[in-house]
Amino acid sequence: MTATRAPRRLSALLALLLAASAQAQRVDPADASLLALRQAVTFSESGAQHPRLVALRTLKDPGMKPIFEALVKAEAAPLRLDGLLGLAELSGDAGADPALLRSIGDPALRTVAITECLGLQLLKPQAIRTILGWKDLPAYDRALLVAELNRYHEPWDTKMLDGANADTTAEVLGLVALLHLERGDNGPWNAFLAKADGVSPADRADLLRRLADAARHYELKATIAPLLAATETSSGADRLSTIAAAIALDPARGRESLLRLAQSERTPSNLTQCGLLMLAGDKTFETGDFASIRGVSGIADLIAAAGESVRAGGQDPAPLVALMQSGNRPAAEWALHEVAKLPAPARKAALLGAIDRLDTLEQPSMHDRLLAALATRELIPTDAADLAMRACRQNGRAEVPESIVTAMCDLGTPDAATFARMVRGKLAQRGESMALVTIAKTAPTLNAAELRELGRIGGGGGRVEDPIQMQAAWLYLRHANKLGTAVPQLTPR
Repeated sequence: MTATRAPRRLSALLALLLAASAQAQRVDPADASLLALRQAVTFSESGAQHPRLVALRTLKDPGMKPIFEALVKAEAAPLRLDGLLGLAELSGDAGADPALLRSIGDPALRTVAITECLGLQLLKPQAIRTILGWKDLPAYDRALLVAELNRYHEPWDTKMLDGANADTTAEVLGLVALLHLERGDNGPWNAFLAKADGVSPADRADLLRRLADAARHYELKATIAPLLAATETSSGADRLSTIAAAIALDPARGRESLLRLAQSERTPSNLTQCGLLMLAGDKTFETGDFASIRGVSGIADLIAAAGESVRAGGQDPAPLVALMQSGNRPAAEWALHEVAKLPAPARKAALLGAIDRLDTLEQPSMHDRLLAALATRELIPTDAADLAMRACRQNGRAEVPESIVTAMCDLGTPDAATFARMVRGKLAQRGESMALVTIAKTAPTLNAAELRELGRIGGGGGRVEDPIQMQAAWLYLRHANKLGTAVPQLTPR
């Protein structure tokens, strides 16, 4: 009896599998893509919707405007914030709408929204002036907005800070004091220093570090001398941030301060940090200045060699390649940026070397892979054939083709789409999916086969990460001319 039942059970199982397969084939790709996109507009306590929405925002597709308008009215604050930012990013030169910011009833959430808009440079001078006219604007917001006017080189005066001056929070007091210094008034700065002297040394140093960063970002040039005086006895992060601000805004004073710090604090960490500031200082530092960081730290010595080579106008890639391989991320990224300026043969060899190096490492780090991706972005417009050989190979470490196709999809330009067409059909499944998404970003139309495959990826069948799937889902609906029916269904949940 057992022997006769087994074939029947297998037949029944086979029938179920065939039925399931047929059902899967009948799933409409538009429905599957719509279902995926609903995850982006559905609030999750884990915040999973945010990276999905960010991925959609990066497409900057005007067709998303109704979705963002609906998100602004959502109950969940994170959805409202993404909706507001999405609309601001679609508005071009107009930037964020003050009326939408005003409509946020929660003052704390409005502060977050203003801060996010400032960080993305989505608040333009006219909008800033409108917001500064609000009578109930918190002191912190007011100080940031006046500082942003300064960064835009727009006229402003300290009367715009009325209300912010009364705030007793150390950070607000400090930023307000910096703005008064910019207009020649030292009084608030002296009052701030008296308050700062009453906190712990660690808190004081952290506060001054943040103020120095703000001075550099908002281009508050008159604050450099007072900040240098306030951090004169320090060799920590507050002093380094202040010197960085000085290099950007008062180069001669910044150079003098950094060289003095390099001579007085001969620790490997300090010399490396000084070296990084020298690299960022561009023309501020002379070739001979780099000798001041030599002799203690291996990375600082590599920075010195690369800095001396670039300042002297040398075209030898060796010092830059050595710095790219140093393991210090900011130094390596600076070196790669400089390598990209070299004559074509040396440039190509050094950038391809950053990619090929992944094959020589037992366990490439995220930094190594990022550097390979950055090199790919530089090479796609000029040396696509050499990249294609590496992306399509069947041997070696998987990190090489993965880094290339990741950079290709992230770039999303016409050059990247041309490269994607070169390699499509020769990649692993994830790479194939990313190549098609890259093509879909810039192509006016797709053929029937490409459209079917894009729908499969958007529905979750492409073995790509959530953000790429979200983009595939949206691009499928756009290329299939189904946005008209899909968009009204993508309302916040």
